[in-house]
Amino acid sequence: MTLADVLPVKKVTKKVKKKVTGYVLFEGQSNIDGSNIVGILTLKTANIKTGQMAQLWILNADMNPVLASKAGLDSGVCGGCKLRQSLGGACYVNLGQAPNAVFKTFKKGNYPTLALNDYSILNGLKIRFGAYGDPFALPIDILASLKAVAKNNTSYTHQWKKGDDVLKSVSMASVDNIAEQKEAVKNGWRTFRVATEDSEIMSNEIVCPNVTKGINCADCGLCSGASLNAKNIVIPVHGTLKKRF
Repeated sequence: MTLADVLPVKKVTKKVKKKVTGYVLFEGQSNIDGSNIVGILTLKTANIKTGQMAQLWILNADMNPVLASKAGLDSGVCGGCKLRQSLGGACYVNLGQAPNAVFKTFKKGNYPTLALNDYSILNGLKIRFGAYGDPFALPIDILASLKAVAKNNTSYTHQWKKGDDVLKSVSMASVDNIAEQKEAVKNGWRTFRVATEDSEIMSNEIVCPNVTKGINCADCGLCSGASLNAKNIVIPVHGTLKKRF
């Protein structure tokens, strides 16, 4: 018998590497109002309407989205969008569900930071720019770099009067009425308009194919800004707060 025969056997435990579910792309001052925001890209979704797209969440970095909205501290995320729930608007996003879950995961430190020069690992993804929040809030180089690696994307901005040509190529101008639609088109934007069911459809618009044909956003790709030569999109107001519209 040797000493090794009587010593307790040491169990070797393997460290299980956590699967990355998303990345922090930006944490800093909002391009809209200078408040602290965070931009997070999550890689998977169960959203049937969008289909399988990576989702970009733009959130108040200091307060969960439900409280930020109730306190009116969501301007750095959404700007002056008339649909903001804090302004009594009809925004369809349920802040207590996915946005709040993403915020909690961020606060736990479970999203690693992804630098611009590492965006190649996102190559070929279909990306929804702004599952919550206005992409204009983020640095334009982040948006341009995401656009460069994405297979296709959707994006909407209410800041189209301030946006530059890069944002124009990435994002639809989110317009609130026909007058704004005409102004945005005149300035080189493609537009996305939420409207009531009795609203006129302009000759340069089509109704969202998800409404007319059941095509999800991942397969459609029409809401990808002026980089695509296609008609503008109009969609009936939707969501649990649509009566506010």
